[in-house]
Amino acid sequence: MSAEAWSLIDTAGLAELDRSPRLGVATVADLTHDLAGILSGLTQERSAAGLGLALLWHDHHDAAHELCQAHEGDPDCDYVHALLHRREGDYGNAKYWFRAVDDHPISSAVAEAACALGHSTLLLQGRWQPAAMVDACARACGGDIVVRKPLKELQAAEFRALANYLFTR
Repeated sequence: MSAEAWSLIDTAGLAELDRSPRLGVATVADLTHDLAGILSGLTQERSAAGLGLALLWHDHHDAAHELCQAHEGDPDCDYVHALLHRREGDYGNAKYWFRAVDDHPISSAVAEAACALGHSTLLLQGRWQPAAMVDACARACGGDIVVRKPLKELQAAEFRALANYLFTR
């Protein structure tokens, strides 16, 4: 089910590290419709996190934010909330939400992706450090263009890991 869900979500190319819109994103209505069958088999919180993740991937920041806020305290929704604030450039708030989530079950998968993509500096003793990714995104969005595409690839791996986790439970 997770591969099917990700194939429905990953249709617009790499998401930007910031709020910049992309061509080819699906509408909120289309995402909600296309994922309805998959989301219906999940808990309310897991469904909200899954849809929020899809909405954020397709640059629908406000709709994703509403879902996350409606389910504050759920670690999966809080992780999406952290991703949202990181993409918005609200880096302090992103770090707050990552601290609230603490050690999410996808952390090891993201750490592996970071190593595979050459971002081992975002790990501490082999563990994923989301705050380090926030700082790297802030630098990239502040003008460090050289690292932007590799960070977008890591961000995609992070989204994919969260989608795999959400849609296989």
